[in-house]
Amino acid sequence: MLDFREITLEDKERVEACARAHNYHLCEHCFVDLYIWRDHYDTKICFLGDFLLVKMRDADSGKEMYLAPIGEGSLCQPVAALREDAAERGNSFIMVSVAEDMIERMETCCPGQFDYSYNEGAADYVYLSEKLQTLSGKKLQSKRNLVNRFLANYEGRWSYEDITPDNVREALKFHFKWCEMNGCMRDHAFFGETCAVGIGLNNWDALGLRGGLLRLDGEVIAFTFGCRATDDMYVVQIEKADHNIPGAYQMINQQFVKRNCTDVMYVNREEDLGLEGLRKAKQSYYPAFLSKKYVAIPKGEAE
Repeated sequence: MLDFREITLEDKERVEACARAHNYHLCEHCFVDLYIWRDHYDTKICFLGDFLLVKMRDADSGKEMYLAPIGEGSLCQPVAALREDAAERGNSFIMVSVAEDMIERMETCCPGQFDYSYNEGAADYVYLSEKLQTLSGKKLQSKRNLVNRFLANYEGRWSYEDITPDNVREALKFHFKWCEMNGCMRDHAFFGETCAVGIGLNNWDALGLRGGLLRLDGEVIAFTFGCRATDDMYVVQIEKADHNIPGAYQMINQQFVKRNCTDVMYVNREEDLGLEGLRKAKQSYYPAFLSKKYVAIPKGEAE
């Protein structure tokens, strides 16, 4: 079996080198995502040559699966190694987060061996940074109106500040408040996300995170954070706002991008998880494209 182990901060440079080999614009290839969600998904990693291999568990079913290998070179050896590992563990082989552009590479080394299914709820929403900054154009007029209304209603009362080690506790405090407001304190996903938020905030500088707090009359009403994942893309891992304050979500979104993402073309705001409300919210910003992800299963084997 492969020598899978816990992911650590010391792996950051090597993981990012593997991700740079092929830029698929997927959030799963971002070290921060792998690291902050490691407990929720029981994430384990190992390296095989110039490839990163990742084993994880589905948060609901507990089923073990593998992320598609990322790195430089042919996929033949890493895919074969993962299949052998699954067999030795007595598991069926499931590989997730196979980028659409990766399928051709898979078929080159494993022709006709896999069936691919599109996982619609897992596709990443990728936006033009310039559009999120300016909210220009007719399609984004409603977002622009909400921002302008916020500015007019709360002139002199609002502020945005960068998250630093000095104010991370306020961000975490608002996360709990947001969960109480949205009735998710007992939800299984709440515990996973709370752990991810805490890990991110507690390892702020080491992870290279950037983020911001939005205040109204001194009180935090929104926060967000993300990181530069590739030369041309930022990934936003977390965004929370008080939905009772019109424009709060639009403001924290725009302010973060204006302050952190001016030197990249794209902002990846991750998937909608198949949740209708989240899907509508992400679609309403009109992404430049969706980074599609597929699940690969050996032919003849049911998932």
